[in-house]
Amino acid sequence: MKHPYLILAIILMITLLLIFDRLELRTRRMRDRAEQGEASDGMLPRDKVPNDKLIVAEGMHEDLIKRIIRDFCGWHNREMLQVIPVVTRITDQQFAITFPYDVSFDIFCSFINYLNYPKGYNRRFYAMGWTTTRLTDLWMTAESAGKQVLLFVPDADREYDHVFMTTVDQMGYQLGFSTEMALLLEHPARPYCTPPFTTGDLDLAGRETVAVSFGET
Repeated sequence: MKHPYLILAIILMITLLLIFDRLELRTRRMRDRAEQGEASDGMLPRDKVPNDKLIVAEGMHEDLIKRIIRDFCGWHNREMLQVIPVVTRITDQQFAITFPYDVSFDIFCSFINYLNYPKGYNRRFYAMGWTTTRLTDLWMTAESAGKQVLLFVPDADREYDHVFMTTVDQMGYQLGFSTEMALLLEHPARPYCTPPFTTGDLDLAGRETVAVSFGET
């Protein structure tokens, strides 16, 4: 009778160690950003950071996407500004989200996941992201770094705790928020496709920017 309790105790210890390790990694990254002079105490960073991170969200109106983004930013910006999005209206039901001050890859992925499954809503929405990966990004290896990628949540997803990634050369991965190792898939969950526009696309010129609070609510 003692063996089942011993096994449960071991599983609990391993789970706690993984959680503490994850928290330590996030704390270390926040400290590194602060040492590099990034935003803190509600102050914007000194300079914009060139990057190609782009999210396209669909199926939500302006007031709704503003509430969803405000909730996400309020959570992640409690200790320091980590997420400073710019939202551009494409149509009444489609919005482009860019990051003029950049954002870490793991938060970028978490943002995509949250836009698909925002807390407090009994339905899912649709958002996909594009960027070029770096070797220093969470989950990246030499095989997946330095490539343009598509990030998304498949329609059949029922776990709600990861995003899927397809590289420009059609390599598929599952990125889990509870692990730092990407799962290489035999076949990508969705083939790579180019974004409908880019962060520097002239088609965005003249379109309306939607004001969204990015501080703690």
